Amino acid sequence: VKINFSKIQYIESLSDYIKIHLIEKTITTRETISNLEARLPQYQFLRVHRSFIISINKIELFTNEFVEVGKKAIPISRTYKADVLKKLESL
Repeated sequence: VKINFSKIQYIESLSDYIKIHLIEKTITTRETISNLEARLPQYQFLRVHRSFIISINKIELFTNEFVEVGKKAIPISRTYKADVLKKLESL
C-alpha cells in the first residue's frame, strides 16, 4: 500500500508490527519502527519515543513531557527529550 507522507499523523510500534495512524484510518503492517524511520524524510518526521514517530506538521501542541498529535498525547522519552525539544523549539 502506498501512503502519502502528508496523510501520516504518527507511527506507533508494537514489537515487530507498526500502526501507521493516518488522518482517516489506521494501517497495521509487519515492519520494525527503525526500518521505517530510516526511509522517512527527517525534515518531516521526528522520533520522540522508542515506540513513536510523529509528523512534525501535525503537532498541535507540546510540553516537556508529551506531544499532542490528532488529539492523542504521545510521550517524549528521556532518551529523545533533548533532541526533540531542541528541534520543536526551533520551529
